[in-house]
This record gives sequence, structure tokens and C-alpha cells, in this order.
Amino acid sequence: MKKLVLIIAVAVLGSAFAKAQSQQSYQSLMMEYFKVSGIDTEYEAAYDGMLKMIKDAYQTQEVPATVWEKLAANKGGSVAKLKGILASEYRSIFDDKQDLSNLIEFYTSNAGKQLKENPNAMSEQDKMAFDSFRKSNTGTKLYGRIDRINKAKESASMYWSRELFCEVTAQLKEMGYSSSMPMGNCG
Repeated sequence: MKKLVLIIAVAVLGSAFAKAQSQQSYQSLMMEYFKVSGIDTEYEAAYDGMLKMIKDAYQTQEVPATVWEKLAANKGGSVAKLKGILASEYRSIFDDKQDLSNLIEFYTSNAGKQLKENPNAMSEQDKMAFDSFRKSNTGTKLYGRIDRINKAKESASMYWSRELFCEVTAQLKEMGYSSSMPMGNCG
């Protein structure tokens, strides 16, 4: 009897989980995909790199460490903004929530994790799983649209990095700091 109750409980929980997955919004699936595929980490590193470049350009200004710490604390919001921009670009590339679920499933698998970390160290089993994913409907879409994906990332990255640069240099200027760094289109 206890086994029957346990089986029923597992089935009910599994069904509830599957239903929750199907009801997940497109945007939340996209954000999860960005997290598991490494896009979050990629743009967090880009934010750090941009801030370091700006900090180097202002090194003669003796900007207090607290100012840089405050700017560094804005990373989460700035990266979230970029992901919002990128998600709208990706919407035309991945219009099916099931594809996003499949991408998330792959990137959370051992093969997907290893592919991100070190593709050269993939085991034979991981290589087979990756090959199977590439041949799947979602994998075919992903690799068939890689040029569009790269253009979307490039477009969103350029907009975001320009906006980030202008925002940070404007804040520093308001505080009375200046740099000989060209300001481009920051107006």
C-alpha cells in the first residue's frame, strides 16, 4: 500500500512539474537558457572588462574605490537589461517554447556542461549526446541559425556596451572626473 501511495505521489508531482514547465513564460525560459548556456557569465565578464577599461582611463583622476564599487554593484541590473534586449532579438530566432526547454535540457546535461567548459575533454558518451542533440529538431534550428544568433548577440552587445560606457562616463563626469578617452557618441 505504501508503494502505491508513493507511486501516485511521484506521478502527481511529476505531472505538476510538467504542467509548471509548460506554463512557464517565454521570457522566463529565455532567461533560464541564458543562464545555463553561459550567456550570463559571458556578459558579466564583459561588464567587468568594460569597467576595468574605464577605470584604467581614469587612473590619473584618483577616483575613490567606493565609486568603482558602486559601479560594479550595478552589474546585475545592467546584465539583466542586456538580456532583455537580447531576448527580444532571439524571439525571431527561437519562437517555440519547446525549443527553449530542449536547449535548457541539453545545457544542463553532462554533455552540455562539458561542451561549455571544455569541448576537447568530452567523453565518448558526451560526444554521442551532443551529436544526438545537433541532429534533433532543436539542434538543427540552433546550428542552422547560428549566423542570425551571432548577429543578434553582436547587435545587442554593441548597443549595450555603448550605453554602459556612456552611462558610466556620464556619472563620472557628474562627479567631476574627466578622461582623455574619446567619448564617441555619448553627447
